[in-house]
Amino acid sequence: MPDLHPAAIAHRDPAALLDRCEIGGVRRVHGEPGYESGAVLPAGDWAPLSDDLPMRYAPNIFTQDSGLVEFFRLPAVVTNPSALAALVGELGDPAPVPLAATYDPPGEPVTHFLPESGLRPGLHVDNRQNLSFADCRDAPRRFCVNLGPGSRHLLLVTTAITSMCKVVHERFEARRPQTGDFWSYLAARRQVSVLRIRVDPGEGWFAPTVLLPYDESTEDEELPSATASWLGRWGRGCFGPLI
Repeated sequence: MPDLHPAAIAHRDPAALLDRCEIGGVRRVHGEPGYESGAVLPAGDWAPLSDDLPMRYAPNIFTQDSGLVEFFRLPAVVTNPSALAALVGELGDPAPVPLAATYDPPGEPVTHFLPESGLRPGLHVDNRQNLSFADCRDAPRRFCVNLGPGSRHLLLVTTAITSMCKVVHERFEARRPQTGDFWSYLAARRQVSVLRIRVDPGEGWFAPTVLLPYDESTEDEELPSATASWLGRWGRGCFGPLI
């Protein structure tokens, strides 16, 4: 079976994706306060997408629901946290897993941190269920909503961790993909690109964060923003497409 298409982004209007998305490279940090040694951050060399890239990131016939990135706007009736939680319960997964809410100041290149250490891992995969290489194909997606008041960005590496494992491990089928495999891929002098996609207040996303190294960012924003997130196995098209 072919690999899941990396960074398969559902969109109807290429111009709308171009309007809210940039692309850049990555850099490693060692000994920088607040970060894990070896953490991967965006290089900050953001550039507009070329006109042909929306087609490159379009879903194809091999894209499973579990591998799809989708953006949406919350229904107007969702006006408080309890209404949002009730909405999540109606999206098709009978037991969605709530994740820790966040509140992030502006100006952060990446926002996630490890509760046990307080350090930021940078771009990372979220295989909290310790899924096997094969089971990653049916991994739950992360559902995340920007509660504002500011905008923020979803950061997505465009190469799937399963593809990285195939490069850096002879017995890749035995792997349980983790962020360390991403680091090994970069240590082997392989190049990756990262997308920075704007998410405004009241908007959200579904993404396969077990498969695609990711984080969020408030860099270049003037206001803080909060999020609410869940993990679940949701089919595509729970909401009308945003872009």
